[in-house]
Amino acid sequence: MKKIKIYALAFLSLMMASCQDFLTRYPDTAIPEEKAMQTLEDCSEVVLGIYSCFKNSGLYSGALTIAPDLQSDYVYAVKGYSNAYGDIYRWEIKSNDSYISSTYAGLYQIASRCNFFMDYKDQVYSTLKTDAQKEEFNRRLADVYFARAIAYADLIRTFCDAYDPAKANDQLGISLVDTYKGTDIVVPRASLKESYEFVLNDLDQSEKYMTREGSDSKYFTKGAVWALKSRIYLYMHEWAKSKEYAEKVMNLKYYELADATTIRYIDQETNEQISEYEVMWRYDESKEVIWKIAMSTTDKGGSLGRIFLGFNSSKYYPDYIPGTEVINKYENNDFRYYAFFASVKTGYGFDATLLRKYPGNADIDAGTGRYFVNMPKVLRLSEVYLIHAEASANLGDYQAANNSLNQLKLKRIKGYSAGRFDESKIMQEIQDERYRELLMEGFRLSDLKRWGKGFERKKQQNTIDGPSNNQLKVTKDRVEFTWPIPQHELDATGGVVLPNPSNRK
Repeated sequence: MKKIKIYALAFLSLMMASCQDFLTRYPDTAIPEEKAMQTLEDCSEVVLGIYSCFKNSGLYSGALTIAPDLQSDYVYAVKGYSNAYGDIYRWEIKSNDSYISSTYAGLYQIASRCNFFMDYKDQVYSTLKTDAQKEEFNRRLADVYFARAIAYADLIRTFCDAYDPAKANDQLGISLVDTYKGTDIVVPRASLKESYEFVLNDLDQSEKYMTREGSDSKYFTKGAVWALKSRIYLYMHEWAKSKEYAEKVMNLKYYELADATTIRYIDQETNEQISEYEVMWRYDESKEVIWKIAMSTTDKGGSLGRIFLGFNSSKYYPDYIPGTEVINKYENNDFRYYAFFASVKTGYGFDATLLRKYPGNADIDAGTGRYFVNMPKVLRLSEVYLIHAEASANLGDYQAANNSLNQLKLKRIKGYSAGRFDESKIMQEIQDERYRELLMEGFRLSDLKRWGKGFERKKQQNTIDGPSNNQLKVTKDRVEFTWPIPQHELDATGGVVLPNPSNRK
């Protein structure tokens, strides 16, 4: 077949133009803030600007996805690496770290744009005359509620401790800023319970107004709302609700697990025969994707693949390579291995297995260079299956947990025979499957944190030696599992926003 092309040109060009126009109009120009959103068209521009903000390289196309997994036990820094993310990798994390600060600022920027919409939504709604206009407005409102919910949910995941139902009222959450007006007001951190309740309330509102169910993964949909709810409830130990919302997603006709075991396509870029699963990672196209961040040749986000490949037109100079323990986690007939890894001779002079999960979408690069840019797939059906399995196991419904695991494995492992893991083994298998399936998607650190587990890196060839590198041992009680609040935030709020224990190292 011809090379897969995934352009959304009309949508993306409109998004870019609208975002640029929006940024030149408000709030620091001659147009007063209160007049910047007065019509339905203005609302659309604000929402398109919110969508565009998700491409920030400090977020899903960069640090928010890469840094947590670099901090864990997936990959190792090679001798000669550029020191990209070095402090995070070595657990020498400081409150002025640029990656952590960019993640914090980027997520609050999304929330701020959403709050602007919320502050002025009523003045727009009062001008609408027809049912069609009101329906269009409600679609925009659903988008804004979801955008704020996922931004705050990921602030909680990275900057707060794992949820403890017995202590959640006393655990520190995030600063729940819910207005754009009065930007000089300093908001202290709410409790962790209050923070998650705020997110869930936004998701309830998004679900109320959402009309898209799931047919277009570039937009927020009802499927995305339910997927995020199932994730949040899992983190809160609300197993029954987590399972309920996971099943809502699994029952939608729009989504299917991508098949990794059957060759169906030819990649015109490489002339390789590839599976549906590989299409998803190379070209960002799959019915498995619930929500991805849309990009184009002229409107890219950050590079997820550069530090793992580092190709300079003739040789590979990766900063990080996968550990042997990662590679050995995949069975010989687990076809995720072929999607994720490739063996090459590096420019450093040694042979290595490289991580190629983010090889760069050729339709985005479009012959203009190697950027290693893929659209971040923030919500996928496979994660929902794993959430369903974990929630079911915690409820004691081991049949449901095994069914979800088996359905996922059947799409990943060629010749897989459905197995049954008993009560003593099911949770470990779920954890191992998350390790394999969600490799370098930003979940590993928060998974270890909520499971109460540490990890150990093991010395291996061609990687940097030492107790902060390839011999690092991390116990479950290390405070750096929760990122420090950026120092500039602490300074700017004069102590109102409280630090994390990792700030006091």
